[in-house]
Amino acid sequence: MKLLAAYFRAKAQLCRELADTLTEQRNPVVSKLRSMANEFDRNADVLDERLANDAMVETAKFDTPDLH
Repeated sequence: MKLLAAYFRAKAQLCRELADTLTEQRNPVVSKLRSMANEFDRNADVLDERLANDAMVETAKFDTPDLH
């Protein structure tokens, strides 16, 4: 999932770079590219959050003594 989050962040950056290259910033394409970038960032944030939660669960598993 970490690679997928990095992929989403790279795509967000690409969308922003493409939007910045357009001279007419009020162009609907610029708005769409920035919207896509924000969506890619949100997807990456969700994946990062899941990774953090999974890491906490794994840590909890190792910190909990086996009572069997």
